[in-house]
Amino acid sequence: MTVDRNPKVAAGPVSAKQLAMVTVVGFCSLTQGTATKGWTAVVPKMQEHPHNFVITDNDVAWLVSMTSIIGIFASLATGPLVEWLGPRRVMSIAMGLSIVMWLGLAFPPNKMVLYASRAGLSICVYIIVTILNPLVAELSPHKFRGLAGSFPEISGALGALIGYLLAFLAPWEVATALCTLTAAVLFVPLLFVTESPYWLVRRGRLDDAKESLQRLMGSTPEVEEELAAITKRPTATQTSLLQQFTELRKGQNLRPVVLVLSFFVLRELGGRSCIMMYTVYIFRDAGVELDAFTCTVLVGAARLVCTCVTAGILDHVGRRPLLISTAVVAAVSQSVCGLFLFLQVPGASLVPLVAVLVYIAAYGTGVGPIPWVYVGELVPSPVRSLGASIITACDAFVVFSINLAFLKIIATIGLATTFSVFAALNFLIAVLVCLWIPETRGVPLQELDDVFSLKKRPSQTSQHKPAEATETSLNNP
Repeated sequence: MTVDRNPKVAAGPVSAKQLAMVTVVGFCSLTQGTATKGWTAVVPKMQEHPHNFVITDNDVAWLVSMTSIIGIFASLATGPLVEWLGPRRVMSIAMGLSIVMWLGLAFPPNKMVLYASRAGLSICVYIIVTILNPLVAELSPHKFRGLAGSFPEISGALGALIGYLLAFLAPWEVATALCTLTAAVLFVPLLFVTESPYWLVRRGRLDDAKESLQRLMGSTPEVEEELAAITKRPTATQTSLLQQFTELRKGQNLRPVVLVLSFFVLRELGGRSCIMMYTVYIFRDAGVELDAFTCTVLVGAARLVCTCVTAGILDHVGRRPLLISTAVVAAVSQSVCGLFLFLQVPGASLVPLVAVLVYIAAYGTGVGPIPWVYVGELVPSPVRSLGASIITACDAFVVFSINLAFLKIIATIGLATTFSVFAALNFLIAVLVCLWIPETRGVPLQELDDVFSLKKRPSQTSQHKPAEATETSLNNP
């Protein structure tokens, strides 16, 4: 199936200013990666070398895991905040507050301030991550939207690696204080990013929306065409949360939200967070001869490198084939790992390491970044802020639940069976994409709003089309 596109809008100029703004927004996930994953490596040092108070094992558990619980509520509150103040403004406030919270973590006078700072930082980073991908999609040029949509995953992986390195190299107070830079370096540039023209149109501020587009695209004829394409939507001016809930009840809006949410749920139940947060434990339990901490560094490096590769190829290969292929590779690698653990083949202790590295490569190449790209592309504009809030909150809940239960699960059914279940769930991602997800590469967001509508079915065309026509169509299985 195809959706006809307006070639003039799709082929609009891409200014250096627009790319700079999109890059700044996309890399705001740097502090999120450091806060939710990288900083956890600092906590053992806090326990070994306390400041003014003692850190117990119970404190360690809560400091590491509390981000997901708080993130559920922070994500749900982000939608109404965005519709009230605007996504760029809310993100700027959250980024500024995260600097203060990082400093509170680095120099806490007592344990209460430590917990309050950790909780406040969790709120800030989940607000940022909820806004991030929809805003990147709304500010990005169509032909580079896949590249831009990969920036948050790249910066998140980089942030985690920065946290690990700082924890290894410096005392915990210094390491935590230096983590503040992951927010500080982006705070001032973020203030110069224009507000989302989609949000401005929803608020009825058409002159401001035009000015925003001019800052992004320059004073070109395409600005008027882009503004007209945004404002022609029947729900372009809806603003209230109640209106968004009303729109969410419509099948064409609910279906993509449910489908995108299913990717997040399946990849978490498929072992994503367990493998990344229990890496040392998994390698030790699997009997890998190589040092478990060295294996963990390899896992982090593989994820970052492969995510960078995705940024370079996503707008050329397309989202759909990349997600299908990487989900299958992830499932196969986990199946191999599970089979090896069942058979316990002598002399093959590195097999689990290789299998996990292949899974991480598949995750970093497609299973990780592409669902976040879909948050910005497939969630329709009438419910984009609400849908992003629901998806991020549900993802946080599943992350907390699966990590809380992981050790009990493997104690009950064993690591081999657990990896086999992980494989089946990752394979299901490929099935869902094959059945229901369209290709979104290079398609304007306004046209993607209609792709799940049952009333407006795109016309059937041959799959064998000239290169130019293929570049300007939306293929739906």
